[in-house]
Amino acid sequence: MALLATRLKALYFSLAFSFGAILIWTLYTDGNPARLEIYKPWLRAAVAALEINCFTFSLWIIYKESSYAVSAIWIFILFWTAGMGISIYIFIQLLKLSPEECAEDPIYHVLLRHEHKRCEEQKATGKRCGLVVAATRIAYPILGCLLIATIVYAAMTDGSPLRKQIYQALWLKTTMVDIYVNIVALLVWVVYKETSWLSASLWILVFVCFSSFATCAYMIKELYHLSSQGPMYLVLLRQNNNRPHSASRLPLLG
Repeated sequence: MALLATRLKALYFSLAFSFGAILIWTLYTDGNPARLEIYKPWLRAAVAALEINCFTFSLWIIYKESSYAVSAIWIFILFWTAGMGISIYIFIQLLKLSPEECAEDPIYHVLLRHEHKRCEEQKATGKRCGLVVAATRIAYPILGCLLIATIVYAAMTDGSPLRKQIYQALWLKTTMVDIYVNIVALLVWVVYKETSWLSASLWILVFVCFSSFATCAYMIKELYHLSSQGPMYLVLLRQNNNRPHSASRLPLLG
């Protein structure tokens, strides 16, 4: 497990550094992205797909941070730097782990707030939890439908995305890289959640092929496994198993 923590640190540091270099190069060669003229239909569709993943990570950051001010700062950073921001955030969370947590189950300890690691038996119930779960269950289908509408509009107004000339736009290429940096970060969690190589492999394929559609589908699936009155943070963990996993019980990540 300590080796897993080291590998994860290397992964997220590499993602942050690599995408940071790409982002700086794009800014240098193609200028500020806050220009309306660069937002052609397919770039708008790519940005919409990217923001769905940013929304997902934002929910986790709000839960993870005990201060709303700190959450707001990280969410601001995330929505402006996306893949680089979330990679830096996860890397920092990994650095905060104690040697014992790294040896036990680093992903578990990164996912949860400190108080929930010791007090999971005190699961919050009631109206507030029910509203949060219900609202999130509604949000992801709406986001999926909005993304479909954006892509259909882009296809109708700008043609097929499989044309080489579309990808001459540097910010579109950078946004596509950004989407898949986010997907890699999400897939670490997905592989951790899944209990078999088959289901994990299928979800990896779905995420690679459908990116943010897969994010919506996976979140909807996991949210409907939760009790409507249960705490939202349980969606982070394996179903029916909310304790840290030993090395022998992590067949997919170890």
